[in-house]
Amino acid sequence: MDVEFLRCQYEDGFSGVLTKYRFNIGIRHIQLLYMLASSVSLGLVRGSTGVAVLAINDETRLNDTYIQVHNWDKRIQGAVLSSFFFGYAMTLVPADLYLKRIGGKLILTLILAVNGALCVAMPTIVNKGGWVAACNAQLFMGMSHGCFSSVYETLLERWTPPNERAVFNNIIYSGLHLGIILAFPVSGLLSQMPLGWEFIYYALAMVTLSLAVIIGTLTASTPEEHQAIGDDEKEHINETRSLYRKKVLRRPWRRIVKSPKFWAIACAHAASNALFVFHLTVVPLYFKMQGLPKLTVHYYSAMPFGAMWISNLITTSTLDWMLKFGCMDYIFNMTYFRKLINALGAFGVIIALTILPSLGVGWPSTTVLTAVLAMLGFQLTGFLNSYKDMSENFAGTLLMMTSAFSSIIGAAVPFVCGCILKDDYTDLKRWRVVLLTLASIYAACNVFYIVFGNSKRQDWDQENVASKMGHYNCVIDVTQVQLDEFNTRMFREKYVDDTTF
Repeated sequence: MDVEFLRCQYEDGFSGVLTKYRFNIGIRHIQLLYMLASSVSLGLVRGSTGVAVLAINDETRLNDTYIQVHNWDKRIQGAVLSSFFFGYAMTLVPADLYLKRIGGKLILTLILAVNGALCVAMPTIVNKGGWVAACNAQLFMGMSHGCFSSVYETLLERWTPPNERAVFNNIIYSGLHLGIILAFPVSGLLSQMPLGWEFIYYALAMVTLSLAVIIGTLTASTPEEHQAIGDDEKEHINETRSLYRKKVLRRPWRRIVKSPKFWAIACAHAASNALFVFHLTVVPLYFKMQGLPKLTVHYYSAMPFGAMWISNLITTSTLDWMLKFGCMDYIFNMTYFRKLINALGAFGVIIALTILPSLGVGWPSTTVLTAVLAMLGFQLTGFLNSYKDMSENFAGTLLMMTSAFSSIIGAAVPFVCGCILKDDYTDLKRWRVVLLTLASIYAACNVFYIVFGNSKRQDWDQENVASKMGHYNCVIDVTQVQLDEFNTRMFREKYVDDTTF
């Protein structure tokens, strides 16, 4: 059989040589579109949170007869916003450990249904239960978002050939960013309607509940359960997946937690997440402080996320292209190369946050805030790739652990900013304290990464691994024979003669 062997890429415990087949667009690509739509909808929910909280406290509509406007101080607003991200952090690790075993369309449908139900009930929750009830609702909503990444990874594992999985994963992950970018202008427009902030939640409920119905009725957890898939595509998926076997791994939790190199990446990840959450929840208030029109505030708030998306896409594609030639290891030491990228991005972010309070209203501050997230997108290609360098078997586990840690740090950002700003959010001195505090934390975390970070493969990466890297050769008439066994005399005597090769 004519096959094209692809170099094996470890993916948190998988190993194998992939055979590249030619196959046209099929049912699995429709499944991808449904998952992408779910990702965009959850991004809309996540990005609309900060805008909705501002609209709930819109002092210009206090006498409005259509909606009830509340007068929460900035500490209460920060607590409501922080609740979402604390809930997100709570479920990341349990979802990775347990939901991947269940997975499937049922969990994805429940995630969308929970978000839809909470969005429908949010006006009643806020008006009748106050900010405490709103915090609880945001907490549960964040918990459902923390489960999404584990669920869609499970669906991709079951539905896609290994050589297509990385591309599909990037597309769905980009859907979250696209949803966040769209959320600011869309939710800003909806907040100007007669129903105001309530209309934001009703619109989000319509989107998420509609997708919950679509996912529950038109998709399947596996190709075998889908009624419309053809036999050729099903055979194509199963054959390629059979050559990509999951290894039996026991995760070295203690060795990972005790490693300073792990905490170095965790600190860099926490700093970047704190900056991301700051832009997501606090930056709209910063533009409002400058006296900009409401719609302008929301358009300006979306621009940094678009710049981050484009910057990360360009930088990642360029580095991947360079790494394919295999010359990077000869030109650069990868540890220093990752640290150099991280240092350049962090230095730009720190300088921008420091000079931001001294800039004028409108385009000067907007340009700097846009450049901050653009530099963050560039910086992510540094420390985030260190996971694969440190561990070929547990890169996904490292990312999950640091994501949980960074989400806790990021969740504190809105609350701390609210405590500093208090009731007077127009005081520039208070904003200077907020920005300099964020810059100081960012500098400390990235200095820790530069000092203690390392891109060398760790000793604990190969501990308790049941099998080595397995290469499967379909040419030999043996079911999934590992090429590692070619070096043994028993294999040569049993399977191979002099005319085989």
